[in-house]
Amino acid sequence: MADKKSGADSVKSGMESEGLKRPIFKKVKKVAAGSHGGSWKVAYADFVTAMMAFFLLMWLINSVPTEKKKQVAIYFNPASDISKKGGADTNEKKVFELSTSNKQAPTASLSQGQRLQYGLIMQLKELAVQSPELQRNLGFSSDNDGVLFRVDDSVLFSPGKADLKPEASKVLDHVVKVLKNFNYDVVVRGHTDNTENANSLYPSNWELSAARAAAALRYILQAGGISPSRLRATGYADTQPLVPNDTPENRARNRRIEFYYHRPEVNSW
Repeated sequence: MADKKSGADSVKSGMESEGLKRPIFKKVKKVAAGSHGGSWKVAYADFVTAMMAFFLLMWLINSVPTEKKKQVAIYFNPASDISKKGGADTNEKKVFELSTSNKQAPTASLSQGQRLQYGLIMQLKELAVQSPELQRNLGFSSDNDGVLFRVDDSVLFSPGKADLKPEASKVLDHVVKVLKNFNYDVVVRGHTDNTENANSLYPSNWELSAARAAAALRYILQAGGISPSRLRATGYADTQPLVPNDTPENRARNRRIEFYYHRPEVNSW
């Protein structure tokens, strides 16, 4: 041992005398090359799943009949503004909007009264969903006091007459159904254009519009067993047009019957 130590010392002293540095030896630990791992497989699987869901959705949309799509669109059409007497006033503030961008009913942000009105409109719209051929002849809107259901007179009456058509029962039965399900009163309003009484049995549009409103109210009373205290009928002749009476199309829009559902405490005509 002494010899080995003295030999090492002599080597060290010899290296120092020659100006050489002592060599340093490092032990390098060998590590096996790592694999790429499986993270890319997870990302690829997510991508494939998303693409599959996308194309499945496209297939489902294309497989739904066009008529069915129209029915769904009717159900989610937003309500528009109205004036209390069914005029063309578009400045009145909306109570709420039925959003087409959100599948959930916007009831969370509504008061109890507004939620009730929302449910009433949704039930009224069921008639349009069940009978797409009536879609272009019906209108739905709301204000602070109630909900307006508008029906073109061609659905209920023949020109210049106040006798209900046989097919009018489908609409009026739905009016009765909503009345039974909601604690609202109804005002039935008759409207004409400015020319309708030309060949009519009635002296003026006042009598014609009032007779049509009374005929609809009579059906509701007889067929639905609704209390008379919940119903009113009135005629406005051509004094409340939706659009100017300057074209045949506009005059057809102005000839209508309106059912205004309002809270019992509101005295509305």
